Amino acid sequence: MNSQPTASGLPLDLEPELSAKGYSQFHQIGAGGMGTIVFARKESLDREVAIKVIAQHAAEDDEEVRRFMAEMRTVAALEHPAIVPIYDGDITPGGVPYFIMKFLRGPSLEAHINQRILDNSKFTVEETVQLLAPIAQALDYLAALPSPVIHRDVKPANIIADSTPSPTAHSDNEGCTVMLADFGIAINEDTTRLTREGLRVGTDAYMAPELYPTQLVKQPPQPTAASDRYSLALIALEMLTLVNLRRATSPQQWAHSRVIPQLTAHNLAPGDAPLAPALNTFFATALNPDPHQRFASASEMLAELSELASVPRPAAPDAAAGPATPPASPHHERAQQPRRRHLSILGGVLAAVLLCLAVAGGLALYGAGWDEHDEILAQQFPQLLPEHPGRAPWRNLDCRPALPEAGQQARIVCRGDDLTLVAADFGTEDNRNSIMPRRLDVLVQDACSITSAEIPHQPGTWGVYPSGVSARFALVLAGPHAREDRLSLPIC
Repeated sequence: MNSQPTASGLPLDLEPELSAKGYSQFHQIGAGGMGTIVFARKESLDREVAIKVIAQHAAEDDEEVRRFMAEMRTVAALEHPAIVPIYDGDITPGGVPYFIMKFLRGPSLEAHINQRILDNSKFTVEETVQLLAPIAQALDYLAALPSPVIHRDVKPANIIADSTPSPTAHSDNEGCTVMLADFGIAINEDTTRLTREGLRVGTDAYMAPELYPTQLVKQPPQPTAASDRYSLALIALEMLTLVNLRRATSPQQWAHSRVIPQLTAHNLAPGDAPLAPALNTFFATALNPDPHQRFASASEMLAELSELASVPRPAAPDAAAGPATPPASPHHERAQQPRRRHLSILGGVLAAVLLCLAVAGGLALYGAGWDEHDEILAQQFPQLLPEHPGRAPWRNLDCRPALPEAGQQARIVCRGDDLTLVAADFGTEDNRNSIMPRRLDVLVQDACSITSAEIPHQPGTWGVYPSGVSARFALVLAGPHAREDRLSLPIC
């Protein structure tokens, strides 16, 4: 077999084949456990493409090859402006499947969210609608096909957003290309059989509660369009609050007794603060544990959210006057009833298990603590990070769990008035070193030496890279005094 990868990430027998078809400028732009993404350009069409190649170990697994080919056939048959199109695909002589799809330069929505966390700038309701409306339309298109397609992995990392739309945009797509990608675990009537029996597939942080098996359900849970809509609603909640709900919930609660906390004005962008009561009504429907009680379509869900963005903002309620009445909307009466049922079932759990507190900069869910990966990170730097989510011993920063980025095992974000600190665990020193800038300064503290550098293209943002037993970890500081602040980090 002639399928070993070249320096570009393509198999040896694929690069010359694509070169003969007019493709050039091959270079790897992404890699994961199941495959590699390689950039290329076809000059004759003035077209930039992304080539997805199955990983070598997966190419030797017949079921994984069938799954990969099913993804290619499924997406190639789709025609929607918010779904990344496939142009071509085949299997190399060495037996490695690949397909060629549209290349989008923009970062993922996950990257946009992470940048907003660094900037401590929550998405507004209007921005959230503008970014997610095309994805909602794509999900409804998939659900309405003669053989409906369930994506099963709707998450920020699989949403490509070329740029964040302007709040003054007049249409959902103005100034921004937003597309849904990665159908590697999508199913329809023809591909359901490729899923191993009992296998829960998807990303835990965005999975609907009905997809977790229980002792009362003998058959493996079956994903539906309502499951995809639930994932989209979780993304909307994360954008509005900059908090990943899964990271603030224990595994047991997430799988079997999930509670949706009540938002307050402090959890939202300042201009959206008066909408907190109406948003609680919205999420009680969008994130209802019963799939049948959720919005009937993703577009209906985004239309409801859009209604909230367009209503006049009421004045902040007087504490003595009691809670404000949510703004009326065409769906308000229908949405209110599921919320009452939801809270009547889970209200006692909320009082007994979680204390939801409003804090500047995000949603605080005390009682969940760090998960096992975050705890390793926090214990590595006990003078820097707190034992539990909350105030740090250094600079009194407010520290919360965050969704790890590619290559990371854990990520904690701490914020103060003029400083943001991000701590990450990459698992190994090699993984950590792969993201380090080339030009580094050596800083000597009393007990150790560390390397540091300003992050390219991000003025005022500095990376700090410990050595020795801490060499798998990295720290990033952002703020007007980050260059000086890094010198006082208590990490040795």
